[in-house]
Amino acid sequence: MNDEFYVGYADESPPGLRRFQLRALGVAVVLAVVFLAILASAFSPAAPGTFEFGIRRTYEGQLLEGPLPLLRSVAADGTVTHRLLVGAGKHGLPAFARGHHGETVRFEGTRIESGRLSLVEMNAPESFRVLDPAPGPLPPVRDMEVGEVLLEGELVDTKCWAGVMRPATGKVHRACAIVCLRGGVPPGLLVRDGAGNAVVVLLVGTGGRPLDLDPRLAARVLRVSGRLAFQGEVPRLEVAHVSLVIP
Repeated sequence: MNDEFYVGYADESPPGLRRFQLRALGVAVVLAVVFLAILASAFSPAAPGTFEFGIRRTYEGQLLEGPLPLLRSVAADGTVTHRLLVGAGKHGLPAFARGHHGETVRFEGTRIESGRLSLVEMNAPESFRVLDPAPGPLPPVRDMEVGEVLLEGELVDTKCWAGVMRPATGKVHRACAIVCLRGGVPPGLLVRDGAGNAVVVLLVGTGGRPLDLDPRLAARVLRVSGRLAFQGEVPRLEVAHVSLVIP
């Protein structure tokens, strides 16, 4: 009758039982760490992205409203850069920037970037200026045509994917992506190669129009056919047909 046993109302457990409990707790902690490490290794790491929250930079260039809202800028060395334009929150091109297609503008905004995908959040309406007279016509940039393609990938909203949210794909992000696409954030098709490398192809409609796509397809795997071209460094697919691969 000398065996130790636990009494709930006692201030302390018996010494032998306390040592057993501490050993069991240590083993449980080690097992939990190992389990979490295995679980983490089963998922692909989040794609790198940058969202300079709270930082504003000055941007200048030619504003293009369609089929994608873009700022086309030319560096001192002649390099032409295209940046997607979005508004604050879950919105596309803001109202104060509309109606200025082809004009040279200057404004402050926040950089969002992942790889070659570059965006600017236009979150300072008071800084928006149309430059008059304009510094001069920008050199023409011709699209580099690739041709007809058939691609398969996940429909994502480009703002979150480029760095605003993590994770920015899959079911866990679907509700957010639906709101972003509904608010006018440009849609993209996340395509991966055999090695898991990812690229987002921007989606537009035919005839130079924005793509009319059901936002509820966000986070779904789609099969998309159409004409692929590069507008500067930006891959753009003029969509002819869309079908659902994975509900």
